[in-house]
Amino acid sequence: MTNVLSVRLPSSLLAKVDRKAASLGRGRAEHVRQVLEQDVAGGERKSRRFASLSLKGRYALGRGSDNAAVRKALGRRAYEKDR
Repeated sequence: MTNVLSVRLPSSLLAKVDRKAASLGRGRAEHVRQVLEQDVAGGERKSRRFASLSLKGRYALGRGSDNAAVRKALGRRAYEKDR
């Protein structure tokens, strides 16, 4: 037995889905089903280690510079500066 999934989409997105499905020779439901199957089969995406590109490489911490390390170092430096 198949389950039913209802999704609310803006009409502009639905039109794009329909055009893409038609260009591939599939119906809307088949296209959406295949896109979902490909997405979940791909597994987990690795998150980037450092998301703040404006800070990347700006602070020499002597070890890896991820978001948490940069925030911690900036907080320490701000505290030391105010003393």
